[in-house]
Amino acid sequence: MERADPSSPEPVKHPVGAVPAGVDERLFVASVEKAMRVLRVFDGQHPWLSLTEIVAMTGLGRSATQRFVYTLHQLGYLRRDEVTRRYGLGTRLLELVKGMLGGHQLLDRCQPLLADLARSTGETVSWVELDGDEIVIIANIPSLHVSHVNLPVGSRFPALSSSSGQVLLWDADRERVAALLEQMDPASRRRLGPGGAKAVAERLASAQQAGYAMTEKTLDPHGVSLSAPVRDVSGRVVAAINISTLSSRHDATSARRTLLPLLLAASRAASV
Repeated sequence: MERADPSSPEPVKHPVGAVPAGVDERLFVASVEKAMRVLRVFDGQHPWLSLTEIVAMTGLGRSATQRFVYTLHQLGYLRRDEVTRRYGLGTRLLELVKGMLGGHQLLDRCQPLLADLARSTGETVSWVELDGDEIVIIANIPSLHVSHVNLPVGSRFPALSSSSGQVLLWDADRERVAALLEQMDPASRRRLGPGGAKAVAERLASAQQAGYAMTEKTLDPHGVSLSAPVRDVSGRVVAAINISTLSSRHDATSARRTLLPLLLAASRAASV
């Protein structure tokens, strides 16, 4: 059975209709945001939705939703099951993914490293990048074990409470760490323990000195997540390589002893 990410709570769900703070309203095209809002309601829990369900989940009126759905369907970004009359994401979206990943030269060069790491550890291996206050799974090779950590590409998690996010925030100043902590939901904030922004900043500094970050999830499924940095030519951390495992195979001590040396070797090889 596949398990959820042990390093973070449930993937982040953005509020429907959320408009980025500080946008220039003279340039912001609200209709584009609404179209994206329609596309974003589809996920692993909701792969197929009726028009009524899309209306409810987007918060748009029925007439507006119908127009957006019709347009996206005609363009190939949505597909329609003629029997159930429900909609799902269309294959045309893969062109956008191809465009993004096709231009990601560092990831492309490191794909063999990720494959070797997954093969040698037998665990789930991911390439992770930072997007604001979240981490995003950009590439993933799942474990071959029946019971394993499931991290689909595109999954998002709060950065501060995940091992990859803690690596990617090594260069962040204390003001940014405090702001990210303030924005976190209470459940994610509790996972960081007491002490506030100062304690979190000290944890990041300690991880940076060690050269990796590790988090544990004590609720079922109990898991361990290890992350190490990928650096560009200037030495800046631009991505993290993550190994996620279940404590039934590796507790924290075993993960450090068995998985960490392989992870650190891969991160060194991946860095430019």
